[in-house]
Amino acid sequence: MFKFLLYAVVLSILTGCASADFGSPNTYQRSDVQRIGQMEQATIIRVRQVTIESSSDSSGLTSFVSAAASAFLGSQVIGNGRGRYVSGALSGAAGAFISQHVSAAMSRHSGVEVFVRRANGQPVVVTQVDDQQFAPGEHVYLISSGSGYRITH
Repeated sequence: MFKFLLYAVVLSILTGCASADFGSPNTYQRSDVQRIGQMEQATIIRVRQVTIESSSDSSGLTSFVSAAASAFLGSQVIGNGRGRYVSGALSGAAGAFISQHVSAAMSRHSGVEVFVRRANGQPVVVTQVDDQQFAPGEHVYLISSGSGYRITH
C-alpha cells in the first residue's frame, strides 16, 4: 500500500507542475526575443499584493491521466483476482483526488499590482509576478512587447 501511495503522490505532483506559467517580468517569450519593444520611464504610485491564478488546465486532463495511471499501478501492486479490481478503483480515485488538489495549489502564485505614473502624467496599472520588489516613489521602466507590459528596474 505504501508503494502505491508513493506512486500516486509523485505522479500527481509531476502532472500538476506542467500547467503553471505565470509570465515573470524576468522571463521572455520566444516570440519577444530579438524584437523591438517600447520602453518609457515611470514612477511607482502604489504597490498591492495579489494572487495570480492560472486556468490553463480546466479540461481536467492531468487528473484523468493521474487517475488512469494510479488505477493501473494500484491493480498491479495490490491484490489478486477481484482484489486487484477493487485496489485499482480505489487507487484511481485517490490519484485523481490528489492530482486535482495539487493542480489547484500549483495554479496560484503571488503577484503584485503596480500603479505607475507615466512621464506624460497618465496613470496605468500592471499586474505581474512578484519576483521584483517595488516601492512608491521609485523610478522604473515600463516595457511593452508582444506579450504585454512589464515593469522593471
